[in-house]
Amino acid sequence: LIFVPLWLFGIRKVPSLTVKQAVTLSPSALGHLATHVGAVVAFFAGAVSFGHIVKASEPVVSSLLNFVFMGEVLKWPVYASLLPIIGGVGLASASEMSFNWLCFGAAMGSNLGSAARAVYSKKVMGGGSIGKNMDSANVYAVLTIMATFMLIPISFAIEGPSAMLKGFNAAYAKGGVQFLLQMVYSGFFYYMYNEVAFLALGKLDPVSHAVSNTMKRVVIIITSV
Repeated sequence: LIFVPLWLFGIRKVPSLTVKQAVTLSPSALGHLATHVGAVVAFFAGAVSFGHIVKASEPVVSSLLNFVFMGEVLKWPVYASLLPIIGGVGLASASEMSFNWLCFGAAMGSNLGSAARAVYSKKVMGGGSIGKNMDSANVYAVLTIMATFMLIPISFAIEGPSAMLKGFNAAYAKGGVQFLLQMVYSGFFYYMYNEVAFLALGKLDPVSHAVSNTMKRVVIIITSV
């Protein structure tokens, strides 16, 4: 609903990938899938504020993966900026009244997926050999398409079409058109936020990107409490 019209009307160049290039990009798509599924499960299992507290530790995971897979050692101020994040997450988690392991585990799984996606995508985009017209915005769009196709069989295996339809009908019966509008608004703003974040990833290293991304969680935690 967002990127397809841009491609159809020529507002954005249509990306082109070979099968081999799509396979190369698939680990990023898998990380993309884990990022969002983990976040949804975390916010369902526990308080939104607690989910974002745990998600705030993503820069720590990014720094580890960035070193392991990229062999990149950043300047000490970058790592120093992680100390208050580690301390804050630990303190908040210890004192959080709504703590539960499912929320914590899902949020950390989301962190791992997001960090892996950022590190691997940065490596792929830096190589410049993935497809045609694959700028940061189109890379994110292609990852979203690939992750969706990965999610469909998983969703059918866990819930099945009938359970999914039953859940949708129950939500629609309760919320009506307002429910549909909220889904559209949520999907639009969430996608646009992530696309802008990917544009930023094209100009930053994965750790600095994750640290910057953490700042938004302060606002979310405050508004959700």
